[in-house]
Amino acid sequence: MSCPPASAAPPEPYPGHDPGPLSRRWCFRATGTRWQLLTASPLSSALRTHLTALVADFEDVWSRFRPDSLIRRAADGRLGAGALTLDLPPGSAVLLDLYDRVHRATGGRVDPLVGADLIELGYDPDYSFTVRRGAASRLGAAHGRATWARDARHDGDRLHLARPTLIDVGAVGKGFLVDILFHELRAADVGAFVIDGSGDLRVSSPEPVRIGLEDPRRTGRVIGVVSLADAAVCASAVNRRSWGDGLHHLLDARSGLPVRGALASWAMAATCAEADALATALFLTSPQELARAGFRYDFVLMRTDGSVALSRGFADIPGEIFTARTDQTDEADGTQRARGDLASA
Repeated sequence: MSCPPASAAPPEPYPGHDPGPLSRRWCFRATGTRWQLLTASPLSSALRTHLTALVADFEDVWSRFRPDSLIRRAADGRLGAGALTLDLPPGSAVLLDLYDRVHRATGGRVDPLVGADLIELGYDPDYSFTVRRGAASRLGAAHGRATWARDARHDGDRLHLARPTLIDVGAVGKGFLVDILFHELRAADVGAFVIDGSGDLRVSSPEPVRIGLEDPRRTGRVIGVVSLADAAVCASAVNRRSWGDGLHHLLDARSGLPVRGALASWAMAATCAEADALATALFLTSPQELARAGFRYDFVLMRTDGSVALSRGFADIPGEIFTARTDQTDEADGTQRARGDLASA
């Protein structure tokens, strides 16, 4: 699969980047979308084959779109009709622990058992994008859908489910897979590189890589930039997977309904899994709640009224938002609110 030239703006509302000396680009498909890996020199065919196999292994377990994946077989009752125990691949505890933390921090609004709600709303394995009849009476934890706190527990890499239920790791899984590939590239001594998992990026470079934060309202336009050398940035936006009137993939798991009030978020953290989780959580709870839960991160949040909130540490990364003016700095909650006309870079 061919990639756009390095100077082209990315086609989706996720961070684009100026790769600088990382001029070699390998594109591949993963998690239902296009990924790319930027390096200074070509990857060996053996390493590409190995990375491709790791992606396939991940999707064989976690893809809710593959009929024979582990989580689909668990949800469909093919592994039993009662309580289930899933022996997951080594290292899965990292993903499960992160879901524990973000589920608690958001009061249950981020929940990997939200997959059933996505299907009710039409974001199903067939991509029907048709809301099922009577869906409103079944959506969310409020109507009895299984929840992570009540119906799931884990010890290490072993996940216990009280009953068959569909897991959707969309809030964390893509970033978790980026981290898996990151560690393989580090072990292979590839040197400087950027993994771009279609909006979930992790950088390993002696020199900072400049990454654009693309405006979700206008393709090819950025609202700011951030420069990273050894960190991750993940984006989330309501129009990345949207259909119908007000329907999109970012749900409040308690109600089962799409969130309102924000257009896009970007989170910067040490790992891509954590940045991915936080980019979703910012739609559902305050930055202060996430900080109180022990998360260490920076962020940018674009609201539907055109205002932009950002962490006080964002400028020190360094990061910059292109605005006409900054109206207010709120020292109490640790965010700066910038309001005004957003200028393109």
